[in-house]
Amino acid sequence: MTTSSVMFVSEGIFGVSDDAQVPMETVRWSNGLAAPMDHGAWILTGINTGLVNVTAQCFDAAPPIEATDWEEIVEVSVRSIAGDLHINSGYSITPDDLPLLNPQGSGWYRMRVHASGRSINPDGASDEPVEDYLIAVWPQEPAESVVIRSSKMIDEALLANADATSQEAAHSTREPHDTAERGRRVDVRARLLRSLQDD
Repeated sequence: MTTSSVMFVSEGIFGVSDDAQVPMETVRWSNGLAAPMDHGAWILTGINTGLVNVTAQCFDAAPPIEATDWEEIVEVSVRSIAGDLHINSGYSITPDDLPLLNPQGSGWYRMRVHASGRSINPDGASDEPVEDYLIAVWPQEPAESVVIRSSKMIDEALLANADATSQEAAHSTREPHDTAERGRRVDVRARLLRSLQDD
């Protein structure tokens, strides 16, 4: 099943999660595109605020890799605890036309995240979609994250996390080289966590 939609994002992020408390303290930002948590995951966008194109696909087993039209591709393991894994913006304006990603129920899934356009307007705002995402999900036991097609943004994120211990990597955040940008991202994530806890 393949379904597409235009979705609003804010704070440079959208979610793949159950309707459950978001475990922000467990997020692993290491590859700079898909950030799994104890359950669910965040997808990091290039823009800070605006519209992106999102396509969702559900499979029974791993599909062939189609890399031709994509600038970045990573695979991560994602866990569903409530059995209703779906793509969401974290806001009430999340589109309802994107499908349930785990019709098989709760458990572990593999998620392949494809992205194009993240470098067009980094940290900007966009009223028209300039970024495209394809989220493909299938049942699979947890495995290491894999970068299938890298980019400068992914390379920088991996380099920033290369010296972290395995314990630190489980909770580390991509650290931009620019001090002001690093501070802005810390503030953004703190505000996002507060807003999620208030819901």
